[in-house]
Amino acid sequence: MPMKAILHLTKGCNLRCPYCYAGKQGSEQEMTLETAKKAVDLAISEGNGSACISYFGGEPLLKFDLIKEVTVYAEEKARTANCSMHFRMSTNGTLFTEEILKFCADHNILFAMSLDGYKKSHDISRHLPDGSGSFDLIDSRLDMILRYNPFTVVTHVITPENVSMVSDSIRWMYNRGLRFIAHQVDFNDERWDMDLFEVLKSEYEKLAQWYLEASRTGVHFFMTLFDEKLKNHIDHPVYVGDVCDFGKTKISVAPDGSIVPCVRFISDDPDAKGYVIGNVATGFTDKREFWIGQNLLGRPECNGCDLVGRCANYCGCTNWNATGSINTVPPLLCEHERLVIAIADRIGETLWNEKNQYFLKKHYKLDRHLLEMLTDRD
Repeated sequence: MPMKAILHLTKGCNLRCPYCYAGKQGSEQEMTLETAKKAVDLAISEGNGSACISYFGGEPLLKFDLIKEVTVYAEEKARTANCSMHFRMSTNGTLFTEEILKFCADHNILFAMSLDGYKKSHDISRHLPDGSGSFDLIDSRLDMILRYNPFTVVTHVITPENVSMVSDSIRWMYNRGLRFIAHQVDFNDERWDMDLFEVLKSEYEKLAQWYLEASRTGVHFFMTLFDEKLKNHIDHPVYVGDVCDFGKTKISVAPDGSIVPCVRFISDDPDAKGYVIGNVATGFTDKREFWIGQNLLGRPECNGCDLVGRCANYCGCTNWNATGSINTVPPLLCEHERLVIAIADRIGETLWNEKNQYFLKKHYKLDRHLLEMLTDRD
C-alpha cells in the first residue's frame, strides 16, 4: 500500500488562529534536513512502490528552503528505489510568491489552503500576531495562486462566530474562481448550542439551493460537505479504517522525528504522547499495531445507526480532539452528520430526477443517454 508521511516542518506560524490545535510555537520546534530525509526514507521503504510527502506546520512555507531540499532528495531517492513519489502541502497561503508557486508547479506539489470565506468571515479567526485579519494577504495573491494551481483546495473552517456567513462565503469563493472547497466544523468550540445549530441548518439549506443552481450550469466543482456524502452513498460505504487508518498508510512526523497517527497528535496535550508510534530514526514500535487495532474497534454510539458508512464517525483523530477518546463520537458531530446527509440525499435525488448531465458524470460517470436506457427498462 502507498505510504503518506506528513512532515511537520515547524511549529512556527505567521498567524495566530484561535482554533488551531498545533500547540505552542518555538524556533526549537523545527525539523532538520536530516530528520526530514529519514522520514522520506521511511515512507519509501513502507510505501510498496508509491509514497507521498506532505508538508505541514505550523506554516510550512516558513521553511521553504527546507521544502526545496527535501523535495529534490525525495525525487532522487524515489527514482533510485523505482518508487512513484507525490507531494502535498497544507498552508495558510499568505506567504506565496511567484517563486514558491513556480516551484510547486514544477515539482507537482498540490496544496490545500486555509480560507474561511469572504473578508468579514475569514478575518474573524485568522489573525496576524497584531490581531489584524489575514484576508487581504490571501486575496491579493489569489489570482496568481489559481494561475499556477487551478485545482487549489480551500479549507473552510466553520465556527460559532462565522456560521451565519457560510452560504455567502461559498458563493464568494466560487465567484472568485475556487472550485474545490473542503469544510471543517470546529467541533471543539464549546459555544455551539441549539440556537447556533439552527443557524447552521439554515445556512446549509441555502447552500443546498446554491449547489443545485451551480450544478445546472455544468461548471465543475467539488464541495466536500455534500459531495463526500453523495460519493459514499453512490460508490460504496466508508467504514472505520477506510479513510482514517490511524497510522497504517498515513503518518505524521513531528519536528523531532517522532511518529504519530495523525496531525492532531502533534500537540501540547499531555495525552498526545501516548499516541507516539515510533521515530523516523528507529522505525515503528509495537504501539503502531496497537492503535491501528483500537481504531478498528468501532464506535459504540453508532451501533444500529442507519447512517454508519456515510458519516464522519470514522475519524479517530477528530473524536480524540473533541472527546479525548478515538472511539467516542462527539454528540455535535452526530447531529451535524444527520443534518448534512439528509440534505445531500435530497440534492442527489433532485439532480438524478432531472437527469442532470453534470451530476451524472460527476458521481456516476454516466451520460444522459445511458441513464435513459437504464431507467426505461421494464
